[in-house]
Amino acid sequence: MDSRCVLRLALRNYKSVEQCDIELAPIVLLVGRNGVGKSNIIDSLRFVTDATRNTLEYAIRERGGIDQVRRKSLGGRPTHPGIALELQLPQGRRAKYEFRIAAVQGRGFRVDHESCEVRGSDGSPEHAYRVDDGKVAEWTPKPTAPPVAHDRLYLVAASGLPEFRPVYDVLTRMTFHNLNPEVMKSPQRPEPGALLAHDGRNLASVIKQLESASPESLERVQHYLKAIGVPISRMRHKQAGALETFEVSMEWAVREGSRNSNFDAFALSDGTIRALGILISLVSAQAGGSSGPSLVGIEEPETALHPAAAGALMEGLTEGAASTQLMITCHSPDLLDHEGVTPEMIRPVILDNGRTVVGRLSPAKAELLKQHLSTAGELLRLDQLEPDPEDVARQRDAQGTLWEGVA
Repeated sequence: MDSRCVLRLALRNYKSVEQCDIELAPIVLLVGRNGVGKSNIIDSLRFVTDATRNTLEYAIRERGGIDQVRRKSLGGRPTHPGIALELQLPQGRRAKYEFRIAAVQGRGFRVDHESCEVRGSDGSPEHAYRVDDGKVAEWTPKPTAPPVAHDRLYLVAASGLPEFRPVYDVLTRMTFHNLNPEVMKSPQRPEPGALLAHDGRNLASVIKQLESASPESLERVQHYLKAIGVPISRMRHKQAGALETFEVSMEWAVREGSRNSNFDAFALSDGTIRALGILISLVSAQAGGSSGPSLVGIEEPETALHPAAAGALMEGLTEGAASTQLMITCHSPDLLDHEGVTPEMIRPVILDNGRTVVGRLSPAKAELLKQHLSTAGELLRLDQLEPDPEDVARQRDAQGTLWEGVA
C-alpha cells in the first residue's frame, strides 16, 4: 500500500532554497553534508503544519521572523517565500495547495497569494479557491466564501467546509521530530499521548496510551531495540507525583541463566532513548490508523547510535513507512548501507553558491544501486551521491508560478 500523503513539494525562496520541485516517495531520505540545507527542506513542511495548526504568525515567529524565513537575496531585492504541495486525499482524490508570503514594511508580512484545488479520483475538478492580494478571486463551493485575513492562511477558514477539510486534515496531521534526550528522560507534566511531540517530551504519555490501547506495539518496539543491542524486555509508564515518566526492564545474562533489572528513564543513554522515541513514534502512528500522522519527519535518526545498530533502525523505519510517509534527514553511511534503501528513496542535497539544491539521484549512481554494485552508504563515503543534473536544470528553468513545469 502506498502510504504517501504528500506527493510533491515545491519551494521558492524558503530559507536557503531558491527553488525546488521534488517528488516524494513513501520514505524520503534527504542525504548530504552538514549545512547544505537538508533541515530547511523538512522544515518547510513543518512550517505549513505550524501555520495551519496554529497561526501563520506563530510559524514565522517560531523561526525568528519573516527575514529568517525568506531566502536572502544577493542583489538586495526582496524575496517572497512560497510553498506548494500536491496531496493524496482519501478515496483516491488529490489536491494542490500553495501560498506565497510577502514582507510588509511596518506590518511584518502578508499572504499575497494562496490557492487550493481538489480533484476527484478520475482527475476531474471538484472544488477550488484562489486568494490574491487579500481578495477572493475564485470560489466554487455554494456557501458564501469566508472573509480574508491578510496575516492568516485562508485554508484555516475554508476548512470549516467539507470540500476543503481533507486538505486541512492532511497538513495538520504531519508531525516532526528533533528529539531532545534530556527532555525525554526528565519527568514531565501529563500531555496527550496520541502522537509524540517534536522534542519527545511526552514520551511517557505515549507509552501509557500504547500500554492500554496497543500493547503489541510496545512489544514490537522491544523487538527492534533488542536488534539494535538494547535488551529491554518491558516498558512501563510511571507516575511521579504530579509528573510522569517511565521505567524499563532489561534482561541480563548471568551464570544461572538470566535476570531482569529495572531502570528509570534517566539511566538510558542518549542513543538508546532517541532510538526508543523514533520507534515509539512509528508504532503509535501505525496504531492510530486513519487518525495517525499523515507524514512523520525525523532529523538524523542515527545520531548517538552505534553504527552496528543502524541496520536494525532502518528496518523499523521501513516497516513504519508501510502505514505512514516518512521524510528523514541523514548523513549516515551505515544507515544507507541497508539493502532496503532504493534509489527512489534518496534525494541528494548539495549547496551551490549558497543555494540549497535537491533532486533525484543521478541515473549513473541509481544504476549502481539497482545492479547491487554499490550501496548508497558506500557512495556517501566517497561523496558521490549527487542530484540528477537534468532534474536540477528542470527546476532551475521553471519560471512564473510555483507549479509551472510540473508534469
